Amino acid sequence: MTNLVLIIGGTSGIGFATAKYLKDLGYKVIIAGRRKIELQSEISFEVDVCDEQSITLLKEKIENQYGKINALVYSAGKTLPKKSILNFEKEQWQEMLSVNVTGLILCLKAFYPHLVDTNGRVAIISSVAARSYSRFSSFEYTASKAAIGGIVRQLSQEWAKDKILINSVFPSTTRTKMLEGVLKPEALESLASSSPLGEIADPSDTARAVEFLISRKNKYTTGSGIDVSGGAFLNA
Repeated sequence: MTNLVLIIGGTSGIGFATAKYLKDLGYKVIIAGRRKIELQSEISFEVDVCDEQSITLLKEKIENQYGKINALVYSAGKTLPKKSILNFEKEQWQEMLSVNVTGLILCLKAFYPHLVDTNGRVAIISSVAARSYSRFSSFEYTASKAAIGGIVRQLSQEWAKDKILINSVFPSTTRTKMLEGVLKPEALESLASSSPLGEIADPSDTARAVEFLISRKNKYTTGSGIDVSGGAFLNA
């Protein structure tokens, strides 16, 4: 059976690193995001996770061209810098929820029939903030990521009869182009030295955790999460 994996939010950051990692392992990978990227060896589609019609169109394109997916990775996300609650803006909050939470639900709804037919796997990129708090992002971001945990726990029980396994991955601060564009080199060095392991996570660290969760090696883990925090959060 073809191992067809769809990565939503796969055009940059952790999502793109995961796509490359899975492809190198022999998975057939489809990446989808706000922009279509032109790469010789990647299958790429544009999708707006805030628009249910856009997600439905993506599903139809995939069905017509490649068949049904075996796994879904949701890596789309939006953040805001840390600020006082006095600066809370309802519009920003709703936009963040649309991407981080509602977009996830819409994608799960759309591709659920695929996952039923393939006894599929789902891995959702959350954040260590959902386990604790965020050092750099706003409380709205932390709240949105915490909501993902409730979705995963609930659906793991509802989908158990379908043999669909759904889990989360909780990365800590990760060295992406976005992070390097925000923090100066000295700030990155300070951040690395404050980590118990003395370094910032690489996107491939999260990719390896995702690969286990969506692979057929995972036969019994569902409703759970893997911390990729380098000891920043302790969950033993």
